[in-house]
Amino acid sequence: MTTLNMARVAALAAAFVLSVSLGTARTEEVDIRANPDPKNISSSENGELMRVSPRNDLGDYDNLQWVFDHVTPGGTVVLDSGTFFLGDGKVSPRRTVIIRKGVVVTGQGNAGAWRTIIRGGGEVMTPGVGGPLESGPIRIINEDDPNPVVFEGIWFREWAAEVIFIEASRGFKFRNNRISHPANRASPGIRFVHALWSNGPKTRGDFIVEDCLVEMGHYTDEEPADDEQFLGIFFSNHDNIRIVNNVISGIDEAIEVLGNRYGNTGPGDPDAPNTPAGITVEGNRVVSTGKPGENWPSSFSVLIAGNLLADFVQVKRNHITKSGKGWAVGLSGENLNVVENTFRFEKQNGAHPSGAIIIGGFGKLGPYEMGNSLKTSTFSDNIFQGKVTNNGIFFWTGRDGAVRNESSGNFFDVGDSLAALGARATLFIGKDMHDNTFEGDLGFVVDEAPDGSNAY
Repeated sequence: MTTLNMARVAALAAAFVLSVSLGTARTEEVDIRANPDPKNISSSENGELMRVSPRNDLGDYDNLQWVFDHVTPGGTVVLDSGTFFLGDGKVSPRRTVIIRKGVVVTGQGNAGAWRTIIRGGGEVMTPGVGGPLESGPIRIINEDDPNPVVFEGIWFREWAAEVIFIEASRGFKFRNNRISHPANRASPGIRFVHALWSNGPKTRGDFIVEDCLVEMGHYTDEEPADDEQFLGIFFSNHDNIRIVNNVISGIDEAIEVLGNRYGNTGPGDPDAPNTPAGITVEGNRVVSTGKPGENWPSSFSVLIAGNLLADFVQVKRNHITKSGKGWAVGLSGENLNVVENTFRFEKQNGAHPSGAIIIGGFGKLGPYEMGNSLKTSTFSDNIFQGKVTNNGIFFWTGRDGAVRNESSGNFFDVGDSLAALGARATLFIGKDMHDNTFEGDLGFVVDEAPDGSNAY
């Protein structure tokens, strides 16, 4: 819990105690008489502060849903120490709590210990990704309340498909939380496990994820997910995206930001946010083993592609370790600043990753354009360690150059460590690229562009 919110909770709690001691508490506006579990739920005047104690049974679902339905918009819900159980599909059915307003949700703990746990959860709900899908313990559908939804100091474990599915929001903040032990439920087709998933034009406001511990990939009784992500922003409408100082491990993507602002409802819509957006991915430590299921074409530790109206995209001071299938980073779009990162490549099952950085050529994912090029961007002061086999930095053009990768106006200083990865091609330049500048030790260059199109 941040200092600000600790102070806020303390002030609200003090006011609640004082009002009760004076016999002046007004609770009828939140209808405390309908409280389903007075032993475990308490409320301040007008429902601005609510406190819930865990039962560790399915009664937790009813209690949490009642509290989120009755808390004042912009209010605070304090979750006491212990385990809130939302079903595991074995002992009891999985359930999903819906949040329809802005609220601050805080757990208990300190010094890296999370004492409030939400375990299980994940009804099959619609809309999902490609059809009906589990929706983890929490789904946010906040279309009207201007307050953000904030989670702090909570450990989510043994959840199905998502921890939090954001269908509509006016802001989302996820700070100092822990995520572990995802469940990959058996069903036909591609299995998606996306811990934080923000999807569609109604997901707006800021999206901030900071100081979290994320341990994906620990599937005990199930096959690995075909597509696993800690964080997916999928053609949403966020204003300011900040993904900072998180420690993330898993078998596939850690961070994926695709098509932000792409989800605008169209020109002339007064509610469509058409102002520039900012994206910051900084100070994260990522370990991706590249061992997802076989039904998805590729794997990236970080994928940032197809974002529109991006005033800036800052990818800075991250430490990314990649092994197995796929690439450390995939990029497309405009105004990216990729600086001061460390990329490390390690052997897995006797083989090193095939490449380090792939740029453009992502084409479409269903109806969504992911971007074929990188423009007006800077790549410098990055460190490469370990070994890759095929490509250092690869501007993808598809088979026989079928994709028009028209990357232009970029500056790349690759230093002296990219060539040391030992790739067959340190740098691959596509035939439609122009006005790019490459500096540093480039090792072996494959250049399919006309002579003089790019400087190196």
